[in-house]
Amino acid sequence: MTKVISLRLPNGLARTVRQNAAYSKMTAADIVRLILEHSLDGNYNFAALPDVSPMDAKLDVRLPEQLVARLREHAKQLGGSVSVYSRVILYAYYTKRLRFIEVGERYTLSGKL
Repeated sequence: MTKVISLRLPNGLARTVRQNAAYSKMTAADIVRLILEHSLDGNYNFAALPDVSPMDAKLDVRLPEQLVARLREHAKQLGGSVSVYSRVILYAYYTKRLRFIEVGERYTLSGKL
């Protein structure tokens, strides 16, 4: 099963996600899913990541229910919602504050070292 998450984003960030998806021959939901999955076990300080405005675009993504549940639990621990958590992570990733690193045999997101 899946759930639709509506993300309020700046127009430029929404456009970048869509362009990255097209370049990667994936859907925007798949790109967002990969980034968010890897954020859950990441090595970064969420509180140090900036939020972004204005939020003049909307990106609806369909994510697996299990992932949304994990995101909700994680976001709640940080005092926010799934949509805010997702927006902050996506903004940090696309502004290169977070990047994929290999840890053992898997990848995760990490803050700039």
